[in-house]
Amino acid sequence: MLKHSKNSPIALMNALIFILVTTLTACSTTKVATDQQLFQNKNQRANQLSELTDWTIKGKIAFIEGDSKQSANLYWHQTKNSTNLKLTTFLGVNVLSLNSTGDVHTLKANGKTYQDDNLEDLLNQVSGIRLPVNALVYWIKGLKAQNEDQITYSETTNLPETLNAWVNNTYWQLHYKKYNLVNNLRLANQLTIKHQHLTIKMAIHTWELN
Repeated sequence: MLKHSKNSPIALMNALIFILVTTLTACSTTKVATDQQLFQNKNQRANQLSELTDWTIKGKIAFIEGDSKQSANLYWHQTKNSTNLKLTTFLGVNVLSLNSTGDVHTLKANGKTYQDDNLEDLLNQVSGIRLPVNALVYWIKGLKAQNEDQITYSETTNLPETLNAWVNNTYWQLHYKKYNLVNNLRLANQLTIKHQHLTIKMAIHTWELN
């Protein structure tokens, strides 16, 4: 039988492989919050998240309408006074980028640049959808954008389960499927937005809070 000393190349290689596998296993382990950990008073959560005005989400988004489905990588950085949103293909090719500061809104798509002082008009002009971005800034956090919005809450976590709203005389419905703890805040990492024949699915891989 061939024996290897502790300092032989094979023994060192085995040690390196063991360390590498252990490290990768540790890095790939994600803590998923239990319902008990997620449970929080509704008003307390709303007060906490209303103060969160600077955040970034990264993930994937899908637009489904009838038999048509388009998917993209999502990057959305939001501050109190600005919006920076980018959609890219899985190969990193830019599909759409939006920069919005104050009343200046610039959107780039299909190799063209569009600008308008009304964000919803701009999006409607390019996509044909009057997407309520100002309301989505609240909805993404599971908050009402206006007092008339209606929220139903989970019996197990007390977190928002659905949100129903009318914006510009059109009906929108959100379904929050999964939550996780981010810096002790309860934030959705999987949600669905429905509007007429359009369904938007978002899978948020990362929340960055500033």
